[in-house]
Amino acid sequence: MGIREIADNMPEIASTIFVFVEGESDAMLSVLGDVVRALGGSATRCDSAAAKRLMVCGSHKLFDKLSKRSSVPAANLVSSALGNFYASETPSIETSSDPISFARTKVMGVLNVTPDSFSDGGAFINKEDAVRRAFEIADQGADLIDIGGESTRPFSEPVSEKEEMDRVLPVLEEVAPSLCVPISIDTMKPAVARKAVELGARMVNDVSGLRNREMIDTVAELDVPVVVMHMRGIPKTMQVDVRYDDIVGDIMLYMAERMGEAIERGVREEKIMLDPGIGFGKELHHNLEIIRRLREFRSLGRPIVIGPSRKGFIGKVLGLPSGERLEGSLAGVAASILNGANIVRVHDVKETVRVCRMLDAILLGMNDESPSDSCGTSR
Repeated sequence: MGIREIADNMPEIASTIFVFVEGESDAMLSVLGDVVRALGGSATRCDSAAAKRLMVCGSHKLFDKLSKRSSVPAANLVSSALGNFYASETPSIETSSDPISFARTKVMGVLNVTPDSFSDGGAFINKEDAVRRAFEIADQGADLIDIGGESTRPFSEPVSEKEEMDRVLPVLEEVAPSLCVPISIDTMKPAVARKAVELGARMVNDVSGLRNREMIDTVAELDVPVVVMHMRGIPKTMQVDVRYDDIVGDIMLYMAERMGEAIERGVREEKIMLDPGIGFGKELHHNLEIIRRLREFRSLGRPIVIGPSRKGFIGKVLGLPSGERLEGSLAGVAASILNGANIVRVHDVKETVRVCRMLDAILLGMNDESPSDSCGTSR
């Protein structure tokens, strides 16, 4: 029986938690499985090529019971994961100025200063156009602006460190002193991240998921928030031979490993956000399943970032080019929020802000935290 069939046949299941250990772990998983089943949960072996794993499913009652069984091998991992899943609030993210709280959904506006990004490549390669767009994104209500100078579309070629700096740094120099909306630098290169933060960027968005130890050390030294994204390989090869044992379980394994190494090397856990990487080394059905099962990532205890905007999976479902995917993007955003997203990364800022405000009002009720004030024109 496959993982999906197992989950579909489990009564009172609210979450799927993967507990994994490398090497000689059969005895530990066997003991843990027996305890989970004795406490009313469900435990099923689902080893992958990467690790031996036990799939543990259960409600908050299982969490309460496991929290009292700290002597059981690995029970603390399941208890902690279930505790994160059922937490009533998402922890805020510290920045160099005000913290980013998640009393409502945050919108991250995309600004690609590239000639070849999949959707808006070339539109803002000119500095004046990019600066104008940055202030427009702020005026439209974005909570964050993500500036990138290297395309990460499938099969794209990497650019040099110098080329990436030449694209993004002049824009940062112009807008960072005037914008009150925090700026994120979208880069895989430690030197670019460092220079961008020196010029005023307050976050790093690393689509390579902190695989580069120099990037880990740079983020730790700068002490800035970081988005850790999942991607298979590199953009040039990520869509070649795409296979997973279980898409969500495999991504969770990857994220837990990347978080663990980052924290070991000095990145503070309260600075980390997680992005499952829609479109980065995934097929159509993988992307749809990630959105459908997004809430499971809550078990890792960190804010969830997702970027469905104008992606290829929308084009495949609707048969539309990237410039005609607004409705599909908004549907992806809405489904992501309903399933636990904290930050949505989008191109169509004005429309997305309206969707987020309406959904937040429905799901959370009107709260005291007002949407970001427009501050894009303070030049």
